[in-house]
Amino acid sequence: MGSSSVQNGKSKTHGPIQILEESYRDLCSLSRQLYSHAERAPYPHVARRLRQMAEEARTSANLLRDKVLSTGKRIEEISVDVKSGKNHWERMAQDLSDEREIETRFLERAALMDEAAPEAAELLRQIAASHRPHIDELLDLVVRADPQAEQT
Repeated sequence: MGSSSVQNGKSKTHGPIQILEESYRDLCSLSRQLYSHAERAPYPHVARRLRQMAEEARTSANLLRDKVLSTGKRIEEISVDVKSGKNHWERMAQDLSDEREIETRFLERAALMDEAAPEAAELLRQIAASHRPHIDELLDLVVRADPQAEQT
């Protein structure tokens, strides 16, 4: 019995393993993006925090990877372009938007998997909850960053 997922306005039918794979890829992409933005951050403390968030996203992704691999299925790695921005403020705003989107997506996916895979659904909920502090911190960084700054 498959679950239904809506992404980019297109409805797709996926089972729990495919949902976990998509979630894994989402976190890997976010991790790469946060690392990239850390490299371009204008302040050492911001770069440090972005790298830490990237590591936490990677750790969460690894939990999902391990769950998928435990079923005997392999995960196909997909290369995705890193989203960026003209300046520090735009990059932080992108990170905030993506963290919020992942939280929402993971909670929706967990709800879809409750019956078919309650353990996997709970893992997605835990990951979404563990990323809540990232949203709060990124919101703070966006507020503190000067949108008029020409920092690159």
